Amino acid sequence: MRLVLQTPLGHTVVLETTPQTWLEDLRTWGAKGFRPAAPPPGGFVLPLECHRCFDWAFLGATAEGEYVQAFGYRWKRRHLPARQGLPEQVKYSRGAWQYEEEGVEGKRQGYVTLIRFEGPGRCGLWCRR
Repeated sequence: MRLVLQTPLGHTVVLETTPQTWLEDLRTWGAKGFRPAAPPPGGFVLPLECHRCFDWAFLGATAEGEYVQAFGYRWKRRHLPARQGLPEQVKYSRGAWQYEEEGVEGKRQGYVTLIRFEGPGRCGLWCRR
C-alpha cells in the first residue's frame, strides 16, 4: 500500500505503508506539512460532527483560530445555518481569483472551498487523538 503526498515545496513523495498503519502515517507526515492531492471542486466533504474534532494534519494543514493554513493559502471558517432546504454546514473557504475556475472575469468573485462539514454521520477515523 502506498501514500502519495506532496512536500511543502510541491514535490511528489510516495511512501510505503500498510493497511494497519496508513492512517497514522498520513497523520504523522501531514503534521510535517506533507499534503494529499489538491482539494476537489467543491472541497472535501465530511459529516458535520467531524468539525469539532477534525485532525488538520490529514491535510497537511494547521489551524489558527477561525483560519486554517493549507495548500499555500489561508482558509476562513464560515458557518452556514440550515435554510431553504439546505443543511447546516461549516466550511473553510477563500476568495477565488480570475485565473481560477471558480473566479470570474478578472474580479475577486466567488469562493474556493477546502473542506465542508455537513449532514449526518460519524467522524470516526478523521478525529484528533
